[in-house]
Amino acid sequence: MRRVEATFLEDIYGDGDAVPRDPSDAPFVALLLEGTLREDVPGPQGGAQLFALTFAGETLSPLSPRRSGGTLTAIDQSRLLTCDRIGFDRLAGAIPRLRVNLLGLLQDQLAEAHCWQTLLGRKTAMERVASMLAWFHARQGRPEEMYLPVGRAELGQMTGLTLETVSRQMRALERQGVIALSLPTRVRVLDETGLKHLTGDAPLRRPLHS
Repeated sequence: MRRVEATFLEDIYGDGDAVPRDPSDAPFVALLLEGTLREDVPGPQGGAQLFALTFAGETLSPLSPRRSGGTLTAIDQSRLLTCDRIGFDRLAGAIPRLRVNLLGLLQDQLAEAHCWQTLLGRKTAMERVASMLAWFHARQGRPEEMYLPVGRAELGQMTGLTLETVSRQMRALERQGVIALSLPTRVRVLDETGLKHLTGDAPLRRPLHS
C-alpha cells in the first residue's frame, strides 16, 4: 500500500469541474473513489455527446486517440486516484498482480457494456427505462436515494427512446410506487424487487402444481 500511495495521486473535483486528460500523457489509469464522472466525445454531427459514466469504485480505461478530443467532468464532489503510464509500469513491475487486476476490471466493464447493448435491443420502452435505473442503482451501491447523472434527453439517447417516452415511463414507474422523483436528479427506489421485475430480466416463477 505504501508503494501504491506513493505512486498514485489523489485529486478532489467539485461539481462541474473538468478533469485534466492530457493526450500526451495517455494512457493513464484512474480509480474513482467517490462521486461520478461523465465523459463526452465529439459527435458525428458536431457538438459533444455522452460517451461514458464512471461511478465510485470503478476504473477509467486508458485514453485512446479516438477519445483524446473529449472531456471528462465531475458530477458532484468526486475523489480520483490517478497514475501516469511510467509510474504504473514501475509499480506493476514491483507488484505483478496489479496489471492483472486492472485487466480484469476492464474486461468486466467491457463484458457488462456488451451485454447491456445486446439486451437493450430486445426490450420494451418500460423495460429499457427500468433497466437503466436498475443499472444506475446497482452501480451506486443500491442507496435508498440514488443520483441520476443524466437528464431525460440523454437517458433517451442511452435507451434509444424519445424524451417524451422516457418521461412517460418514469411517471408510470412513480404511479406504480416503484420509484419516487423527489428532484429531477434524485430518484428514490421504493420497490427494488418491483424495479428488477420490470426490467424483463427477472426469472419467471413456475406455478406450483398440486
